[in-house]
This record gives sequence, structure tokens and C-alpha cells, in this order.
Amino acid sequence: MELLHRTILTTLGALSLIYVLIKFSLGYWKRRGILHEKPKFLWGNIKGVLPGKRHMYEALQFIYDNYKERAPFVGFYACIKPFVFVLDLDLVRHILVTDAGHFTTRGLYHNVNNEPLSGNLLQLDGHKWRALHAQTKGVFTPSNMQKLLPQLLQVQAEFQNTLATKVKERQTINISELVDNYNTDVISSLAFGLSGNSLQFPQTEFHQMTRNYWNNFKLWKAYLSLEFPTLARLLQHKSYDECASEYFQKLVHTQLQQQRNTQRRDGEQLFNFLQFFSATERPLSDVQIAAQAFGFILAGMVPLNATLSFCLYELALKPELQERTRLEINKVLQQHNGLTAESLRELKYTKQVLNETLRLHTPYPFLLRRTTKSFEVPKSVFVIAHGNNVIIPTAAIHRDASIYEEPLRFDPARFEAKAVNVRSDMSFLPFGAGLRGCIAQQFAEMQLLVGLVALLQHHRYTPCADTVIPLQYDTRKLLLVPKTDIRLIVERIDSK
Repeated sequence: MELLHRTILTTLGALSLIYVLIKFSLGYWKRRGILHEKPKFLWGNIKGVLPGKRHMYEALQFIYDNYKERAPFVGFYACIKPFVFVLDLDLVRHILVTDAGHFTTRGLYHNVNNEPLSGNLLQLDGHKWRALHAQTKGVFTPSNMQKLLPQLLQVQAEFQNTLATKVKERQTINISELVDNYNTDVISSLAFGLSGNSLQFPQTEFHQMTRNYWNNFKLWKAYLSLEFPTLARLLQHKSYDECASEYFQKLVHTQLQQQRNTQRRDGEQLFNFLQFFSATERPLSDVQIAAQAFGFILAGMVPLNATLSFCLYELALKPELQERTRLEINKVLQQHNGLTAESLRELKYTKQVLNETLRLHTPYPFLLRRTTKSFEVPKSVFVIAHGNNVIIPTAAIHRDASIYEEPLRFDPARFEAKAVNVRSDMSFLPFGAGLRGCIAQQFAEMQLLVGLVALLQHHRYTPCADTVIPLQYDTRKLLLVPKTDIRLIVERIDSK
């Protein structure tokens, strides 16, 4: 009886202590005197997000709509973790560009010793990120991107040829799988030095591993690793499937050895990122190169798949826009005898279509930063303290009716030059901006543009009985992706 009594008292004491700590954490913004939405116990301002009942972007949109223009930022809680929720675009510019030196950290979980693939540019922070960024920024120069174009066009041609043999008459196609095959081919070839056609051979080991590496992902696990990174490292928490991690590391090591043992004349060489990472002024180790190659899958695969899928979905619903895009593609390609660096630059309307897709269906609905030193907000009495976590609601900004009239309407004309020039450059942030913006933005844009050309040049897309209208997002994911695969009718057409 005495033991039971002690156990009950100990449990009650522990629960009371936890309760006090949670209440203390949820009182952070009140103690600071910062305007904020009253948090719910345990959930903060994201009730329903972790169980998958609503998407994170919805929680952010609610705060943005209710507090915009009331302050440059407000307090926000992701469960019990306090965040600076940025509302003012001038403050966004200070954080991402002008005073980016105060915000060089993202605060993402990584554990290089236990999980080497987490040592990529997306996840690393502090001196490790600064050193790696200095070593690799020369990889993503415009001249290197041009060197990659022939290899990208080869992948595109193989994909397009296979697509032509598979689609000979009107039929319903899983668009999500279709664009995934294209992006898998691009990343396997240009980031890992492989060759193959996923549309023709979809069950390759590489193809499977790009789907399996995050098999155990749970929103609550990701949150706990962010909230308690030291404990997660002590418990040797791993974000990625071990078999997939071992596969990518071995694959890169094998590919690097083959490239080092193969001599080619410059005129015959097709370049890939493994070569560029190997040739940096301060060479990276094989493990570091593997982490950077994996970064293309981690940061690029899902958002690129979603963007092309959403784009075809929107064009299927608006056949006049689809036809205009196709006419431009065929006209420009005819003038330049195919895809070249010059013809890609002239696909202005096609780029507008992609940008409007990125605006309306922003893959990354928010950006994260953490202050490395206190920052006084210009023209105000506010201070973002050292160590504060910062969240910039990109999807909410992209759907701000004061910036984009009728924001839920798909309209590529928003990205005509005259329209872009009257908006703040911080009103469109699909790749972030500044020091910790997407370092591979130019390559990602080129990959999307070449992919859309391949998909639209000879094929028309229309809705079918299986097309979910209106579109729904998967509330179990942090990124904006379709809840179910997008399916459309695809038919082969002759070029005009």
C-alpha cells in the first residue's frame, strides 16, 4: 500500500511539473508583451495539425489573415515551441536578405555522426553549414548549370520518346506517377550519375529507394526531434530509413570510383553534380558528396513532383491556357530547332505558368530561421531575441488578396514583367531568398521548364471522372502535395 501511495504521489508530482513547464512555455509571448493568438494547451496554435486533421498551411493562413497589418510580427506557438510569425514584407526582406547574417540558422534536426546523409546543406547549421556552403557554392554557378543542360536534354528526350510509345490514344493516366518518373530520371542521372528510364523500368532499386527513405515519417516524431534535438541525438534518432541511407551512400561511392577511373575527352563528356562536387577547390569527402546528392531527393523530389502535377492539373481545367502554352513551346522550339539554352530563355509564358503554379500551390508553405544574435526590427520598438525561432508563411503571402487579386484563381498573367515590377520581391518566395535560399534554384527551374516542355509538346491533358475537383492537399504532410494522385486523360497530338 505504501509503495502504491508513493507511486501515485511521484506520478502526480511529475505530471504537475510537466504541466507547469508547458504553461510556462506557452506564456513566453505574454511575458514579452508581444501580440499573439491565445494558445491551446499542448497544441499551441496548431491544433489538429499533428493528428493530420488540417494542414499546417491552414493554421498559418489563419494567423496571417487575422493579424496582418497589426504588427510586423506576432507570437506563434507550434505546440509548446514559440515562434516569431513574420507578417511584414519589409521585415521578411531584412530576415532573408538585408540582415541575413542574423538568421543563418534554420534549426532543422541533423546528426551527422549517426546519420551521415543529414550532413546536407538543407539540414546543417552553424559553422558546419558555413564551411560546407563555402565549399559548394561554386558548384551552382550559371556556367555549371549550362554544362548540365545537354545531359538534362538527353533525359528529357528519352522520357518523351517513351511517353510517346505508351500514350497512343486517349487514356486516363496517373499524372503524379508520370511526373515522378521524369524527376526520378533527372535526379538519378544528374545528381547520382546513373542512366535509365523510370517510365520504362519503374521498379529500379533507385526508384524504390526514393520512395522508401522516409517510410517511418510521422509529424509528431519530426516535431519532437526539432523541439528536443539533444535528446534525439542521445537516443540516436534517425530521420531516414537505414536501408535507403546505406543504399545512397554505397551508390555514390561506387559512382565516384567509376568516374575517377574513367577517362573521357571533354567533347564527349556529359556532366553531373558528382563531378562538380568532386572538383571543388576544397574537395569534399565521399560521405559529404553522398549527403549533397541525397539533398536533391530530400529537398527537390517531392516539391518538383507536386509542382508539375499541380501545373498539369490547372492547365487541364483551363484548356485555353494549356493551348497557349503549347503554341509557345512549339513556336520557340521550331525557331531554334529544338531545346537549347536560348530557346529556354524565350519560353516566357511557359515560365509564367510555372511561377503561377508555384504561387498558388507553394510546395514549401513556410520558411524557418533562427536568430543567431538579437535583431532590432527597423522603425519599431520590437526585438527578435537571440535564439528565437522565426517562421515566414510563404503560402499565406502568396494568397494575400492585397498582393494578388483573387488569389485562388490560376492566372499566369500575374507574372508578366509589368505586374511583377509593381510588387515587392518578397511577395514571391517559392525558393526562399538570400543567403539560405535554395542554392539549386536555377537548376530546379531548368528541370521544371524542360519537364513541362516534354509533357506538353505532343500531349493534351483534360479532366476525367477520377480527377478530384476541387483539389485537396494531404494534411499528413508538411509540404503542400495532393491528397490523392492526380489523374487526367492524356492524348497524343501532332505538333503545330
